[in-house]
Amino acid sequence: MMEDKIDTVGFKEMHPMQVQALMKVVERTMRLAVCTDDDDIIEDVTEHVNDMIQLFGGLGVKVDVMD
Repeated sequence: MMEDKIDTVGFKEMHPMQVQALMKVVERTMRLAVCTDDDDIIEDVTEHVNDMIQLFGGLGVKVDVMD
């Protein structure tokens, strides 16, 4: 079975407004996870967000907890 070639898009190919919109979703998702005050949820969301950012060619995300 032959697979079709799939073109991918990274941050470099995206319009700046697309990158900004995606980053806004990431920020709000992370804020909502932190609002739960549940370490498991924060860790899970951080892992998924990190994977997504890396799939688009980014370096990933880092979460610092401040008391």
